[in-house]
Formats: sequence, C-alpha cells, structure tokens
Amino acid sequence: MKRSELLKPASALITVTVIVAVLLGYVHTITMEPIAEQQQRAETAAIGAIFKTTPDSSQEIAVPEDSPIKRAVRVYSGGAVLGYAFFTSPVGYGGPVNMVVGIGADGAVQGVRILQHSETPGLGANAANPAFTDQFKGKSGPLKVTKAAPGDNEIQAVTSATITSGAVTKGVNDALLYFSQSLSK
Repeated sequence: MKRSELLKPASALITVTVIVAVLLGYVHTITMEPIAEQQQRAETAAIGAIFKTTPDSSQEIAVPEDSPIKRAVRVYSGGAVLGYAFFTSPVGYGGPVNMVVGIGADGAVQGVRILQHSETPGLGANAANPAFTDQFKGKSGPLKVTKAAPGDNEIQAVTSATITSGAVTKGVNDALLYFSQSLSK
C-alpha cells in the first residue's frame, strides 16, 4: 500500500474526530448552565422538604477539602437558623449516593433526601424511599445499620441492600460528626 492511500482514510478520520469533538464541546457549553440550574432547584426542594418550609436564605459554610462533606449550608427562615444542610456522597453498591442531610440547631437529624444514585432498581434504589429515610429523623448519635428490629441508634437496612443502607447511614454519620465537631459550639 502506498503512503498516499493510507493518509486519505486517516485524514478523513481525523477530520470527523475534530468535528465531533468541537460539537461535543459546544453542546457541553450550552447545557452546562441549565444542568446547574436544575441541580440547584433539586437541592433547594430537598432542603425545603427536609425542613418542611422553603428557606428564606442560606449561607455556605467552608468545608475542608479532605472532608466527606462536599458542601455545608446554614439554612434560615424568618431570620432564624432552621438548621444545616450537609451534602455528601458516600459510596454504595452501585457508586456514589449523592444526598443531603438536614440537621437542626439541636443536633438532631431533621431529614435525609437522596438526590442521585446508581443503586440497583428494586433493591438499593429503595433507600431513597421515605420508609427508609424517615428512620433517621430525630436521631443524633452515631448510627449503625441492623437487619433486625432497630434500637435507639440503629437503622433497619433495606432488604437485600445492606451496602446501600450502610452508605446512607455513613453519610448521615459524617454529617452528624461534622456538625458536632464544627458547628455545635
């Protein structure tokens, strides 16, 4: 085969690759802002559901880079502190479980909302259901997962989803620990 015969298909392939890369970059640029807005709306809705009201305002709290807490927000309503929202992403069976944990000024969990996950449908995905997440309400100590009837600081695992249940519980424990060490004083 001659060199010119090899260059023709290679140059066509390179041209197509460059065009596709430019188009993907363009699509990414125009969709980045709407995706961020949608994510912000989902986070605000989750915080409102946790604290049973739409917050008037919020204030970002600086979080160390090495913390399991990705973001922390002080939430206000009527000028008073409703509590704190902690965004965390513990690793479940199918990958990160992006969630928000609401903790009241008293240090008790107000609620948990799972924002995004890749858990197995019908199993680990059930961790997003209120039947599981409502177990965290009012708890304030280190929590652990159990397969039996739960005690005071225990959370009953989702059937056949112990890894996912443990991940969500870890996220709540991370938020409780961060609150107690950094914000409760």
